[in-house]
Amino acid sequence: MKVNLLCSLRNVDKDVLQEQQNDWIGVDRGTLELLNHQIMPIAAVGDFDSVTNEELHQIKKQIEIDPVKKEKDDTDLALAVNLAVELGYDEIRIYGATGGRLDHFMGAVQILTKPEFLAEDIKISLIDSQNEITVLKPGSHRISQVEGMKYVSFIPLNTNIRIKLDEFKYELPYTTLEQGSTLTISNEFKEGYDQPLVTVELGNILMIQSKDK
Repeated sequence: MKVNLLCSLRNVDKDVLQEQQNDWIGVDRGTLELLNHQIMPIAAVGDFDSVTNEELHQIKKQIEIDPVKKEKDDTDLALAVNLAVELGYDEIRIYGATGGRLDHFMGAVQILTKPEFLAEDIKISLIDSQNEITVLKPGSHRISQVEGMKYVSFIPLNTNIRIKLDEFKYELPYTTLEQGSTLTISNEFKEGYDQPLVTVELGNILMIQSKDK
């Protein structure tokens, strides 16, 4: 099952909010933005410190919420992802979590790499108007190009990862990547190949599809 999470409208393509066929969860201010676009989220999570008192009253008139304390061990987004997993969703698409504070962005990336989510095959993606970020586990993966995204990068999350790239513009035989390597940054999709192949051994890879503005 798939669910979309909205944190804010920052760097979000407007047509995303026309996607009514999937369930939505509001994350803090994202709840207000969903309601303002006539989307009723299945749940709303957060301490709601990013809305005014008037906006909070507006939210409470439309959906039942239970704000968490501001002093907490997890971010609002982490709590929302945990809830989505508890509700049985195994594909979680996160919007509006990039382009602001870097600590929040890095925290969001950390959520993608959480070992228990990877072990349970929970697919989590961070999406904005210019990028889509997800994690590839060991195995062979046929990659579908996101519409408009010309570039694709692979960032090792562990050391001594072996990766092989076939049918990309820059092919790569089995190569060992150390953590911190930039060898596989800014590859490109190759014309005529709909689903190029990535093979990963002995670790996890962060995959980022992106485009220029």
